[in-house]
Amino acid sequence: MGVVIAGAGSVGLLLGSFLAESGIEVTMFVRREEQATLLASDGIRRINENGTESVFRVNATTDITEIPANRLWIIAVKYSNVKGLLLELEETGVKESLMFIQNGIGHVALANATQSPNLAFATVEHGALRTDDRTVVHNGIGMLTIGAGRGSAHEFNIIEEAGSRSFPVTRHGDAEFVLMRKVLINCMINPLTAILEVKNGELLSNDSCYVLFERLYKELMNAFPEMHTELSLEDVSAVCQRTAENQSSMLSDRSAGRPMEIETIVTAVIRKAREIQKEMPLLSTFEKMLYAIEEKAKKQ
Repeated sequence: MGVVIAGAGSVGLLLGSFLAESGIEVTMFVRREEQATLLASDGIRRINENGTESVFRVNATTDITEIPANRLWIIAVKYSNVKGLLLELEETGVKESLMFIQNGIGHVALANATQSPNLAFATVEHGALRTDDRTVVHNGIGMLTIGAGRGSAHEFNIIEEAGSRSFPVTRHGDAEFVLMRKVLINCMINPLTAILEVKNGELLSNDSCYVLFERLYKELMNAFPEMHTELSLEDVSAVCQRTAENQSSMLSDRSAGRPMEIETIVTAVIRKAREIQKEMPLLSTFEKMLYAIEEKAKKQ
């Protein structure tokens, strides 16, 4: 079985490189013809953790009708593009197994509404930075965790079998837990880095940043105490350390003038807390600051 990766940002390129390295036939489904042409002709270029370079051949297209059937689809586009992509898959009659890799939790309802017989939801904790249309820098080994959604879990064995020391893959029986753990990590890192305009590592090295970082952790654990044993402050700090030189996705979006994923990360967690009668004053303040930053950018 081959794999289609929809989205060739940092995560899409990183996954594509490791899956191709394991011998899987990889097709990158992208929006821009120039990126498709470059990937198809020159492959994915990966800068490894030790500074060496590797190149992996992949297929690439902007035309969904060119993609053969019986492929596992990995949906690695931003949350704002998920709905449109799923509509395109529906209109072209694609009903393959789908694995979703997005920040936040807003995409879950969209995924569950599809007619795909097999669903999985994954999280990625690798450090990855896309530097051009075909190049990704792997600057921190993390974990790809696949959470069971619906249907047959065996459909996603091909991803687990591609795991290696540099690309560890694990399974979890509860997709909701997997996503909740990751969205809480995102809530710790993304808002602060985007508002303060600092790299991930500065949340630990800057004393004032760390005070906010620690207070936010306490607020999140107060709202979701069941996650405390599964997500320690040290766990989140370790993510910051592995990706110390990275900009968070939210800061990258702010810097590039793109919409930030506020709704699917920050707003979604605040809503989830309110459903269980928990208020989050600090995160709510950050939410309003982020929306204010975005509104200001629109007017410039």
